[in-house]
Amino acid sequence: MLTSRSVLFVFAVLLTVGLAGGCEQPSTSDINQTEKGVVRLGSVEAVDTVARAVAPSGRPLVIDGFRGRVALKGGDTETADLQFVRRARGEDAETARGVLQDVTITESGSEQSYTYTLETDGRAYAAVDVSGTVPRGSALRIEQSSGPVVIDGIAGPLTVKHEHGPVTIRDASASVEVEAKNGDLDVAVQSVPADATIALRTKNGDVTLRLPPSASVQINAETSAGNIRTRGLALTGQEFLPRDAGGEYAAQLGPGDASVELHTENGSVLVQSAEMDTTMSEPESESLSPPPSDTTVTGPSAPDTAQTADTTSVTPAPDTTE
Repeated sequence: MLTSRSVLFVFAVLLTVGLAGGCEQPSTSDINQTEKGVVRLGSVEAVDTVARAVAPSGRPLVIDGFRGRVALKGGDTETADLQFVRRARGEDAETARGVLQDVTITESGSEQSYTYTLETDGRAYAAVDVSGTVPRGSALRIEQSSGPVVIDGIAGPLTVKHEHGPVTIRDASASVEVEAKNGDLDVAVQSVPADATIALRTKNGDVTLRLPPSASVQINAETSAGNIRTRGLALTGQEFLPRDAGGEYAAQLGPGDASVELHTENGSVLVQSAEMDTTMSEPESESLSPPPSDTTVTGPSAPDTAQTADTTSVTPAPDTTE
């Protein structure tokens, strides 16, 4: 005969087993490869899409995610219309669905901000891709663990805190702050207010800043291992101090009202006119006396270097790189 204590024990065991089954994750030995040979966990992928809409009403919009692509555009609208594509992997369809169910999207609002929080216990097996349109003048803050981040045509202040992946920003018109551990940073600014601050920092990766020639900024750039280059800008007051395999560089564009800080530990820095279409991968040409508008400075041994579920599907994972 079962006592009340025995009944409670059995119930607790069943509840634990049920929860474990609902959040089952594939084995680390269940691996799959893309066409390019990239190794990843899980041979089957489950996908669904969730749509959300909110009127920021002057509040900063915050995306607090973990893994996946973020691609947001500014538009002439009063609402932020977002699509969250949840992706999960497993050794079979049932396991993939269990991982997918564990991915949550919650939202919360206050007078200070409106936040979407993306969470999961199976980070190695799941991701959420975020895309959509937000009001052009919105302030935006992205916090992400891994995956590419692309922001286009949003004129409000932008903040990106990232661990792994490239960050690309186009047509910014206010302060921009990007901080990453691993990844290239490429930012193009349409206009720079006098009180703006542009701070781009990565530990491993190249930093590219594209400025309008009419901008008024004070530039400070540094790299521990790499080159510092400028192109197409009438810079004055240039100073360079070699350090390690890179150096520290300072210059001024126009009266120098706004502040620009560019930093990488392992990578090169490029500051160029936004009117030019030149990337850092372009081969460099050496010159004993480069003109002020096309300058390369290097260290002593710098290397050349509202919720609706739209669709749900469970299919064998396509051979595409995540």
